[in-house]
Amino acid sequence: MAPDIVWETSLRNALGLARKENKLVLAVFFSTSCEACMKMISGTLITERVQEYIHDHFISIQYESGIDSDQFSRFCVTAKPAMIVLDHEGNEIFRKIGHFEPDLFIEKLEMARKKAAHREATHRAA
Repeated sequence: MAPDIVWETSLRNALGLARKENKLVLAVFFSTSCEACMKMISGTLITERVQEYIHDHFISIQYESGIDSDQFSRFCVTAKPAMIVLDHEGNEIFRKIGHFEPDLFIEKLEMARKKAAHREATHRAA
């Protein structure tokens, strides 16, 4: 059984853990009045394989529309649900908007990880 997703409460903590654990940060932006958001939260994100994949590769944080308006503005999020992947320094690596079924969501997260690895390799080579 996969562990539940642990949602960090601050971006600073999430970035610190990502640095320490050599992971990326997954920021999920949602609204409780958004049907696609609720499908993501109560469907995709609760499946065992998605939880396991996120646990193994990401530090997670979620932001709710209206409550976390400052973070919506900071990341220029205007459509929901939004998933933004950050490196441990807070640089945006990848952004996707909308609801994704579990397998497609994992595929999108894998694309983000590959993009981050390529970016890091390119940076080291420079």
